[in-house]
Amino acid sequence: MHMPTILLTGATGYIGSHTWLALLAAGYGVVGVDNFSNSSPEVLARLRRLAGSEPAFERVDVCDASAVERVFATRAIDAVVHFAAFKAVGESSAQPLPYYRNNIGGLVTVCEAMQRHRCKTLVFSSSATVYGRPQHLPIREDAALSSTNPYGATKLMSETILRDLQAADA
Repeated sequence: MHMPTILLTGATGYIGSHTWLALLAAGYGVVGVDNFSNSSPEVLARLRRLAGSEPAFERVDVCDASAVERVFATRAIDAVVHFAAFKAVGESSAQPLPYYRNNIGGLVTVCEAMQRHRCKTLVFSSSATVYGRPQHLPIREDAALSSTNPYGATKLMSETILRDLQAADA
């Protein structure tokens, strides 16, 4: 049985690297991409040691459409787990444009490549910040959506983009 190959963006970040090991343990093939803006190449040595094999990795910025296209063109990608995003709420308020460029631009770039290569399975890492200031705790998934900072706005916009893509594909 062929186990799918997962493209893991933000692969050398904390959540990405742990997800990488979990996917490998479950028998999936993993191709990791990262630009090391929130991580270090040292993570690759740890992955190599923990997994017992050379990680399939490419240094790629998800906002670089030609680099993302190259990954899809040279690898058989069955699904994407998208973790590549800037994540500091305070920094997003001080520097909103890089957050919009990276978080929204990166998602759109990855989705465009997925469409070209007929890859329809995506796991997107969102955030509880899409609920703004919740009226009740714990937060339920059907709670009202809003944002209180640029980081949260990028996650909320990303969810809207993905809902629109899903509806257009139905």
